[in-house]
Amino acid sequence: MKKYVVCLCTVFMLAGSGITAAACSQSDAKGTWRVHMLIWDIAFAERPYSGICKLKVGSSGSISTSKSVCKVYGEGTVPVLGGKIVMDSNCGMKGNMSTPAGPVKIRSGRMDRSKNSFTALGVDPGDSNSEMFLQAVRQ
Repeated sequence: MKKYVVCLCTVFMLAGSGITAAACSQSDAKGTWRVHMLIWDIAFAERPYSGICKLKVGSSGSISTSKSVCKVYGEGTVPVLGGKIVMDSNCGMKGNMSTPAGPVKIRSGRMDRSKNSFTALGVDPGDSNSEMFLQAVRQ
C-alpha cells in the first residue's frame, strides 16, 4: 500500500509540473479569438446577457478595431473601439476592451497550456455591479 501511495504521489507531481511548466509571452495572445461572454448584474435578479466576440489581436496585444466585432444577444452587434490583452510569463492575462455598449476590464485570466484557449473574469469599470465570464478559443 505504501509503494502504491508513493507511486500515485509521484505521478500527480509529474503531471502537475507539466501544467505549471508552460511559459507564455506577449506574442502568444496574437491571433483571432472567438470569445463567448456571460454578463450579469450582481445587484439585480435580471437574466444574464450572453454574447460572442471575434477579436483580432496583434503580437503586441493590441485589439484591431477594423477586424473585431461583438454581438450581444438581444442588444445587437457592436464594433470594438480598441483594447489590449497583456500576457505574463506564467500565462496569466489582464486587459481591456472598449465598445459603444461599454468598456470591459479583464481582471484575471489564464491561457491554457496549448495556448489555444483562455478563460477570464471581467468587469465594467464604470459599473461596480457588472460582472463577466469570458471563454475564448483561438480560430
